[in-house]
Amino acid sequence: MKLINSLSKVLMPFGRSGNIYLLGAIGQGLGPVLLTPILTRMLSVQSYGEIAFITSFAAILGILFSLGLPIVISRSYVLEEESQPSINKWFKQIVIFYVSSSLLLLLLVNTNINFLIISLALPFALMQLILPLARAQEKAKEFAAISILGTLAPSVAVIINSTLTSPFANSKALIIGALFGSLIAIILILPRNKSSQLISKYSLINSVKIAYPVLPHMFAMMALVNIDKVIFGQQIDKSFAGYLQVIMLVGTAPIMILSALNHAWLNQILLQLKNNSVKAFSDLNNTILKLFTLSGILVIFIAILNKPILVILNPKLYFNTEIQKTIILASMATFIYVIYLANTHLLTWQSKFWVLGITTPSAVILQSAVIYMTLNSIGYLSAALGFGSALTFQVLVLEAFRAKTQTRGAINFKYLIFSIITFWLVSLLFLI
Repeated sequence: MKLINSLSKVLMPFGRSGNIYLLGAIGQGLGPVLLTPILTRMLSVQSYGEIAFITSFAAILGILFSLGLPIVISRSYVLEEESQPSINKWFKQIVIFYVSSSLLLLLLVNTNINFLIISLALPFALMQLILPLARAQEKAKEFAAISILGTLAPSVAVIINSTLTSPFANSKALIIGALFGSLIAIILILPRNKSSQLISKYSLINSVKIAYPVLPHMFAMMALVNIDKVIFGQQIDKSFAGYLQVIMLVGTAPIMILSALNHAWLNQILLQLKNNSVKAFSDLNNTILKLFTLSGILVIFIAILNKPILVILNPKLYFNTEIQKTIILASMATFIYVIYLANTHLLTWQSKFWVLGITTPSAVILQSAVIYMTLNSIGYLSAALGFGSALTFQVLVLEAFRAKTQTRGAINFKYLIFSIITFWLVSLLFLI
């Protein structure tokens, strides 16, 4: 019984609502895994690669269209109740404008890939606003449903389109699916009108002014997990973007789960810091340890089963040692990602968005440079190496900055050392 209780605390570290977030995160992570085998079998290598390229590019662009506003929702909606009526108002305005713009582009554009990317980026931007709003409203069940729906809907639309005799290209079906998913998500969490007076401090213009310093950070974070596919698609061929999509889907699965679970952790840590920073620091480190344990379980699982998983996902991809190393190395970056999340929570509490706005884009530039310089010599492994390099850079810079604030010492130094050393020891082992 004691073992079961200990295991449940590791696997479900945030209580009842956190467990729902975790289930949603698992569903979100498993969704692409379940649908990818269907897509890789139904679509040609080139067609799947094109879908992967468009999706990755649109995901990055969607962050720009979100205007940095997710951070306003995440922080102000939770900590400043008087902001809610104003935020609810501009959220509805953005929904109307983005949905109509995406539909207009979809109807007018034929095959121009640039306009298709923009059309897909708009519903992706809406999902960036919808998820933090669901979290801020403490709608854990809706958040879980939206996480899964937003991930599955575009791919399901492509599968249906490929099965039926459809006049739509797969790229347009992808956009239709994304729009459908975002519309259902909006219905689930659309805020009701409140009688409270609107406050100009939280108007759309002022909210954008508050948020714009963190926009480069948000943009770069999305680039962090997508820029490798864009580079491979542009430098080699779009079919290689499709192959890398599958490889990194397996390798970064633990990070995708932690990323969604982070929506529960952020609320928890912000409220704890607001009430008692000393106790919050202790709880922060306890959660880091739990997430390290969870990450370890996921990394071991992937290290053991990466070959059969990859064969199931894409039988057209020839499995070799290079691909296996890429998957394992990418998964090892999960430990660094846990420390990165802890740092961002502390900086969000202090409203030091400009720090993230500088360090994250710099990290992505480093990531891109590493991939470009090593692509020809180590192939797919360059993507995992670039990803880990970017996370390491971010963590070191953020830790150095926090050393001059009241949050210095908030994160146990041994956790930082462990996360970095494990990744780079494995990197050295694979590169020798």
